[in-house]
Amino acid sequence: MHLGLVKFNFKHFKIFLRHIAVCLIFLFVGFQSFGQTKNIDSLKRELAKAQSDSLRSDLNEQISYEFLYLKPDSAKKYIKKSLELALLNNYERGIAKAYNRNGTYYVVTSQYPLAILEFQKALPLYKALEDSVGLSESYGNLGVLEFYLRDYDAAQQNFYRAIRYIDTVQSKGQYIKYITNLSGVFREKKVMDSALYYAKKAVGYIDAKSDSRVTAVTYFNMGTAQFFLGDYDEAIKSLSYAISRENIPVQFEILSRGYKAQSHIQQGDLNLAENELEGLEERALATKDQYVILANYEAQQKLFEAKNNDKKGLIYAKKYIELNNEIHNREQSNILQNLKIQFQTEQQQFENELLRNDSELQALKIKHQRYAIWGVTLFIFLLLILMLILYRMYIYKSEANKTLKKQQSVLNESNKSLTESNHQKNNLFSIVAHDVKSPVAAVLSSINMLHTNFKSFTQEEIEILAEELKKQTSNLYYLIDSVLVWAKSQMDGYKFIKTELCPYEVAREVFEAEEVFITKKSIKITCDIPHEDVIESDRQVLTVILRNLLTNAIKFTPENGNINFSATKTEKFYNLSITDTGIGMTNDELDRVLTKQERYSVKGTNDESGNGIGLILCQEIAHRLGGEITAKSVKNEGSTFTLRIPLV
Repeated sequence: MHLGLVKFNFKHFKIFLRHIAVCLIFLFVGFQSFGQTKNIDSLKRELAKAQSDSLRSDLNEQISYEFLYLKPDSAKKYIKKSLELALLNNYERGIAKAYNRNGTYYVVTSQYPLAILEFQKALPLYKALEDSVGLSESYGNLGVLEFYLRDYDAAQQNFYRAIRYIDTVQSKGQYIKYITNLSGVFREKKVMDSALYYAKKAVGYIDAKSDSRVTAVTYFNMGTAQFFLGDYDEAIKSLSYAISRENIPVQFEILSRGYKAQSHIQQGDLNLAENELEGLEERALATKDQYVILANYEAQQKLFEAKNNDKKGLIYAKKYIELNNEIHNREQSNILQNLKIQFQTEQQQFENELLRNDSELQALKIKHQRYAIWGVTLFIFLLLILMLILYRMYIYKSEANKTLKKQQSVLNESNKSLTESNHQKNNLFSIVAHDVKSPVAAVLSSINMLHTNFKSFTQEEIEILAEELKKQTSNLYYLIDSVLVWAKSQMDGYKFIKTELCPYEVAREVFEAEEVFITKKSIKITCDIPHEDVIESDRQVLTVILRNLLTNAIKFTPENGNINFSATKTEKFYNLSITDTGIGMTNDELDRVLTKQERYSVKGTNDESGNGIGLILCQEIAHRLGGEITAKSVKNEGSTFTLRIPLV
């Protein structure tokens, strides 16, 4: 088959999904900075007059709130002092408030994993105190963070919990924020009808006394939901109303104008769209908000494409790609850090559970001893009754001992399983850490060489060095992508995002991503996957596995070789196969990689290097998906690797 160049399709929905996380954080946390609070100097005077440590703790927390959005470092000092005073006096409400405020500090400073830990400390304290306001705020904060980390189901549940703990009459403003956030959650989950429902519900609670900033953002959310539902007339009305609100945050004004412009583009009103976007790029850049800038690039590109100005459209497309990659890299770093914290938290919870079980066993033993003492006492008074009691006790104790042995056996098996799992994951993390370090070191070395000797290098030497940099960074990206997919599949309760997809299209995307390396070795690629085939599976998982299998096929296929993609279907499985005319493998080598999952790495036909763990990760991911990877190979003739995907 003929493989064309990759065509980038910048969909508007993708921009919105990334930007709305920041919008939610701004809505939930940022708006509070506009509230009517006491003057800092006034609070400091009250602090100087305070007679009790509890009051001083509360005042330090209030002062930290005033500084939080102006001088976060100053806020941190007052939070620390508030917590010290509360701990010193065992002031539980003050401790909970300090933890909660520390969490918002970490939100403002973009340290989201640390923020989660602080909110989790505050939550049990508020529960013990039955503080509904504190519980509502804590669950709301957790909902925002889960939203940012793309766990939308958890975010949805936390916002529902936050709503349950507030009075919708007395706390109407807070209620509006929560249901507006729920609108954003359903938009992320692509349930647009529900997103529009909650936005309209929020609008229904807004009145003349409502904060104009909250009103602006609520209409912004409703307008964007209408935009994605294709109701462009209503979207323009809602977005225009948001723009007209007094004191609308500049980020939301810029975004509203961008979506309004795109609505005009969809209706063919290019002049109106151009008027909305006039001067908007400079304002977006001035905010230094990468998500706002990214959305503006998208809108500008759409306008120039509609005007058939491909040159300018391409300029904005390139700007979009560069900024989008930068944002993506930062998001992946945050997600990986959060995965590590979740793993540590789950491990600690398991250890606590073991300790609780041990305590229960000890209590049960003491209870049995007490029964024995009662039996001896009863023996002195009534011999016949004692015999009956001893008989009953014997039966009871026998059953209890059997139960104890079963419980002990279960605990031993759990301990053994946990030890093996930890050992396996520790080995994998060690391998990944080493394999990440090596290409990074190679890239750094090449960059230093280029920086030092740039003027003395010939054009050919620069091209060779650039090719090496591209190869190293590609290997690093694929390794990290595989590890992230594997890590998510290992999380308890994680569900794969299965959608209808065309295997041929996925295979084509994988071909195009590797086209440079295929062309370099003059390898002929053929694809016999039926174009009309449609299956239900996780697109990201399928892409990662096929990319690893294709990369291995390219690596071990000599120049002018052949690689073929094919597919077969059975009653329960859809089989995707990649066949190459490479160097092949022995049965022992296949068993080591696919069955024993041992690290096995050899250089390719052009001396290409590898990390040796790609197939191991892909096999584990395939198992979690309900399938597997099988292989057939003949030494020096070629190999066929098959991914078996369960049919729903």
